Amino acid sequence: MNGAGDPLRPFAASSATPWDHAAATHLLRRAGFRPTMQEIERAVGAGVDATVDRLVDGEPEARRASELDALGDGIARRGELDRLRAWWLQRMRYTTRPLHARLALFWHGHFATSDRKVKSPTLMLAQLRTIEAHARGPFGAMLRAMSRDPAMIVWLDGDENVRGRPNENYARELFELFTLGVGHYSERDVHETARAFTGWHQRRGTFAFRPRSHDGGDKTIFGETGPFDGDDAVRLALAQPAASRFLAAKLLREFVTPTPNEVLVTALAQVLWESDFDVGATLRRLLKSTAMFDPAHRRTRIPSPVEFVVGVARSLEIRTRGPVLARAIARMGQRLFEPPSVEGWPGHRHWLDSTTMLVRLNAAVAATAPGSADRLARRYALRNSAAARRFATTIALDGAPSTALAERLHALDGTPSAVLASALRIALTAPEYQLA
Repeated sequence: MNGAGDPLRPFAASSATPWDHAAATHLLRRAGFRPTMQEIERAVGAGVDATVDRLVDGEPEARRASELDALGDGIARRGELDRLRAWWLQRMRYTTRPLHARLALFWHGHFATSDRKVKSPTLMLAQLRTIEAHARGPFGAMLRAMSRDPAMIVWLDGDENVRGRPNENYARELFELFTLGVGHYSERDVHETARAFTGWHQRRGTFAFRPRSHDGGDKTIFGETGPFDGDDAVRLALAQPAASRFLAAKLLREFVTPTPNEVLVTALAQVLWESDFDVGATLRRLLKSTAMFDPAHRRTRIPSPVEFVVGVARSLEIRTRGPVLARAIARMGQRLFEPPSVEGWPGHRHWLDSTTMLVRLNAAVAATAPGSADRLARRYALRNSAAARRFATTIALDGAPSTALAERLHALDGTPSAVLASALRIALTAPEYQLA
């Protein structure tokens, strides 16, 4: 697919879809978190290709983020799960690699593992490190690493999976939730794959292959027969046509639209297949595509509580403590390291109800206190009311508020800081702000 009908053809700015502040903000918000004005201006000047390359490749990490990163092991060793959540959120807040951070969050939901059963912040942190190491690479390598991950082994009862008494929990989720989806495997495939993973255990937080527990006999998986082990099972799963479509649909729901059509899923599945499931290469293509900037796909996703809170903190350049972020996010229905089930968080419309919406609005009001507005007005030299209004609408509403909202904003007057505080409060509590 390279013609005019290809939804993944490179984006070309035009009068209908210009590369401007709105487009740059949309890209940065989807491929990370809500951006600062400085990040928006940098992206506008650099162009689409350079901006996407910078997002995918990453930049040297900020000193603050690197210092935070070094604290994680000590927090985990002390068993302080709440502090570990706060630590992770602070890393997201201060990272200079927002796409990398966003991918780690995405894969945490994909390979949903909860400390409620694992009961080891150390293992949960180790799993996060594994996810981060593989987040942009070949998906097969990530699957093999996650199949050996001690937290995952505990979570899905891998230690009980032994020759003669195979436990099917991991095999079933490998197919249903990680690679293929319901309807693309048989019960025999599950049983035989469970046999392939026998003996894949953990001991004291380290992967341990136990030959005496492993069933080395022939297994038949997806019609192929041999003395397969877990790595073979991963290879066979990814060889199924459903695998590339399954992963393509998930990536599209995360980064482009909650309702991707068949043409778009097919196109991205082909990119995944041809790249040997290279996530970074696939995202590079997707984020530079016409589909990414299609007006019909803008502001169609309801961001998760983590995206919402971290995005507010980043875009308004708020200096806040991790526990404050973690408490707000928990009240909105998301607790990192404790997804509700093996399926992760349902997402999108499930994030909003009357209670969580009120919490989001209260968080937005708290974030737009005069002190935050004063800092932003000084930092960006906002010298009059008009400049303050433009700043607020650019970072919060892509510069395109509704007519009713624009009239409310236009009526604001006073010092730049006062106008900015009021404009941000109006923008952040508007219905359109709840969509990413």
